[in-house]
Amino acid sequence: MINTKFNKSDYLLLLIYFVAFVLVELYDHTFHFHQVTYNFIRPDGSTYSQVNTGPSLEGYLVGVPASLISSLAIVLIFFIWLTPTFLINRKNYLVFSILGILVLVTFGIFRITLWHWAYHIPWETYPPIHDLIIKGLNNSASSAGLPLAILLAKKYFEAQLELAQTEKKQKEGELKLLQAQLNPHFLFNNLNTLDALITSDPEKAKKYIAHLSALYRYLINMKDQEVVSLNGELSMIKNYFYLIETRFGKAYVFDIKGQNPKADKYLPVGALQVLIENVVKHNRVIAGKSIQTTITIEQEQVTVTNNKDQIPESRETFGTGLKNLKERYALLFDKEMTVLNSESRFQVCIPLIELVVT
Repeated sequence: MINTKFNKSDYLLLLIYFVAFVLVELYDHTFHFHQVTYNFIRPDGSTYSQVNTGPSLEGYLVGVPASLISSLAIVLIFFIWLTPTFLINRKNYLVFSILGILVLVTFGIFRITLWHWAYHIPWETYPPIHDLIIKGLNNSASSAGLPLAILLAKKYFEAQLELAQTEKKQKEGELKLLQAQLNPHFLFNNLNTLDALITSDPEKAKKYIAHLSALYRYLINMKDQEVVSLNGELSMIKNYFYLIETRFGKAYVFDIKGQNPKADKYLPVGALQVLIENVVKHNRVIAGKSIQTTITIEQEQVTVTNNKDQIPESRETFGTGLKNLKERYALLFDKEMTVLNSESRFQVCIPLIELVVT
């Protein structure tokens, strides 16, 4: 979807165009209508002639500013309201066409009327309504059509570039998730745990295998998806909890609190897994003190909070996993996740996304 928010380059583009537009209008008023004879036919059939010996002051003070304001207003109305509301979101082409023509005709008549007055042309020569509508439509289309087309084309290519970046970040995120679970270190640790369980507790070993296979099955099924339901992610993360708690005992304790998630709430694939991996990666248990991690589910967000191990290290807290997740939120949903990092606590809040099926 085209982003209708203006950025610096959009303002610069409009500024350059309308500066050129004003200069052309000034030139046109100053030289084009100098020493020009106008011949008009009145409604009664009589003729009228007028010779302009020089540009009028009203044209400079009213006509040129009015042309600028009307052209800029058309561009903003189409870009900010008409196009995103009726053409993109609602896909109501009939209403878009009708409202668009009304806007063009209204501002076109406004310009024609002001210039008619600025040139001191008798009002009995004012165009009839059908001619006025056609002239107003042509006038607005010629003055505002070019900047609007340039702006829409610019936004379209920016959207395509952003989409390509989103796909790239998504693939990077999927790759990191798979690497985290399929790398030799992860497999080695889980196989060691499994080997110990087979000898000491075969039933628990079977349960461990079931959770491990469920985790891999989820990763394989979701590898081509950009988003997943909150319910699906919570089911996956419970399997991950079991693997960690079985391996480390009471060193890491996890708890899920809050309201029951709605079925229409989504988040990027593996978002919770990234946050839990961050807890285990950056905290080591000392003196029997466990790392407590709470996942709090709210209406619009999920908050993951954990206490810290108090071991001073020269490592970066906001690692590549969190950085990648932050970029995915920005590119996929234009939303931000927040991170609060104190001496004793680390907290990450990630927005929940509501997908509307049309």
